[in-house]
Amino acid sequence: MKNTEISLHIPPLMWQQLRRSMIDARTHHEETIGFLFCDRDKVSTDRLRYLPKTWVVPAPDCYELQSISGLVLKQDFHQYLIDSFLSDCQLDVVHLHTHAGTDFPEFSAVDDRYESEYARFLDTQFKAQPHLISGVFDESLQHGQFRIWNRQGTEFKPVTFYNSLLELPSIVRSSQPHSSFQTRSLSGVEMNPTPLVSTSLNQRWGDRPSIEVEMSRFSADEFDLNLENNSIAPHLPSPDPMFARQTIFGATAQQQLGQLTVALIGCGGIGSIFAETLGRLGVKNWILVDPDRLQTVNLNRMPAATAEMVAGGLHKVDYLEHLIDRIYPTVASVTAIPDVIANVTADIAAADLIVVATDNHSSRQITQEIALKYMRPLVCLGTHIDVKSDGTPRMYARVTVPPLGGGWCLMCGNIINLQRAALESAPAAIDLMATKAGYLDGVNDPAVFWLNGIAASTGVGVIHGMVSGFVDVDAGIDWIYEFPNHQWHKTNPEHLHTADCYFCSQPSSY
Repeated sequence: MKNTEISLHIPPLMWQQLRRSMIDARTHHEETIGFLFCDRDKVSTDRLRYLPKTWVVPAPDCYELQSISGLVLKQDFHQYLIDSFLSDCQLDVVHLHTHAGTDFPEFSAVDDRYESEYARFLDTQFKAQPHLISGVFDESLQHGQFRIWNRQGTEFKPVTFYNSLLELPSIVRSSQPHSSFQTRSLSGVEMNPTPLVSTSLNQRWGDRPSIEVEMSRFSADEFDLNLENNSIAPHLPSPDPMFARQTIFGATAQQQLGQLTVALIGCGGIGSIFAETLGRLGVKNWILVDPDRLQTVNLNRMPAATAEMVAGGLHKVDYLEHLIDRIYPTVASVTAIPDVIANVTADIAAADLIVVATDNHSSRQITQEIALKYMRPLVCLGTHIDVKSDGTPRMYARVTVPPLGGGWCLMCGNIINLQRAALESAPAAIDLMATKAGYLDGVNDPAVFWLNGIAASTGVGVIHGMVSGFVDVDAGIDWIYEFPNHQWHKTNPEHLHTADCYFCSQPSSY
């Protein structure tokens, strides 16, 4: 654990619900506490993410004592948590509490003692799984920090907390004074013999309105503490002259675009324009997935593709890597994977953002499932053209961003037809039978460069807005451009919510 980067990623909507419930769980100025139960996602050998599956905020009748100065939860409530979420589910637990005031909170000696005891309690009761992560926030749950305990309850280390669509930290300080990220040992702390399932915390609540969570755009190691004026100043690199005309959006947003890793599934007509446009906006790190090779039919809608590339049997991912390398000859980092998405799940899950721009339902289904499992933000790009009986074309470009963590998904939005997805992934003989029976027409959807460009550039605009903060996608978006009527349609995300969706039903709250 000492050499592993650890993060806790709470989806924006879940964080809003949890925070609101904790604020509502008091009558006057009493303390409150909340719990999260998480799966682990081992992103790499040195990176571990905790992803909440459910959350709990106890009601007033769950306390033996609930006051301004402290609280004690009932033994049967603790037993309920253990039986429901730890015994069989094999989940890790997060304890979240607040301290009085609006200054950045620090863990107290009382927090140290009781959390250490609870970590040791978990170790004695459950040999395999649960770790304890603890969090402390100010009274409005705007500023806070998290830490994770070892199983013996003798050491802890900081945990980076994310509650944004992209992994932009809302917490910019470590759990150590003076920005120290070293593990702190509690081997010399005298343990309190109070029963392990009782919890006493220090907090005072002010009677104040709800305040939206403050979203900081800087990570902890990007700050220097100025002791003379007691201010925190971002330490940013000098601006790149290539992006001089983008400085209106802020140096931080530009830096984050440069650090973003995008997994692009589908490197054809839409995907190639998307990558070219997002690349020139500042994104240098890519994971490209597409099993196909360039064909002559691709040349009318893939920028800089040539007949020589087609003759050479160049894979689309290699063509697109060449396109990105032309923009950033020395600093681009591109992983080109000429394979189907089903074989490269781990590579995609490691990206900061997933974009799917394929022309089949099966790949979109698998991409959506990966995004839900690993809690990765997903952008889906697509177009559709048909011609009415009078010869008038109807053309659509669609950009969809499902909410992070569930609520609705591409299946809920009818962007994926599960019947077609099943047939597309079936053996060739079954696919042929389905085509003869009329289930598939056997002809790829028509496509033109300019319509693909509308979908691709709108998707880039949405991502730019996500990073810069001027587009809110917490509830998800579904935008459709219709031509030649020249109309934009925006689906109300509330209409897409499907409480019992097999794929994306949101984690429960209690």
